[in-house]
Amino acid sequence: MDNKQQDEQQSRMSRSQYRQQQRQTEQQPINEATENTADQPYSREAVASQRHDETVAEKTARLKRRLNIAIIALIVAIIIVYLILFYVG
Repeated sequence: MDNKQQDEQQSRMSRSQYRQQQRQTEQQPINEATENTADQPYSREAVASQRHDETVAEKTARLKRRLNIAIIALIVAIIIVYLILFYVG
């Protein structure tokens, strides 16, 4: 019977009360996560490792972009050469 009473109370809840309840439940995991990180100080090795991972990801993204540009340039060059050979020959 307690479940039915709780369901009835939730259905009678106003919109502002419901939104406030949702905000509180969303903030609880965020608060717990910040508390855990605040208790454990980062070591130099952990920070260096994290920076290394970030730089590797940035370098990979930059290399992907450069390769895409090179591929597109080669395709355009091949098309231009094909058109020149077609109209000249």
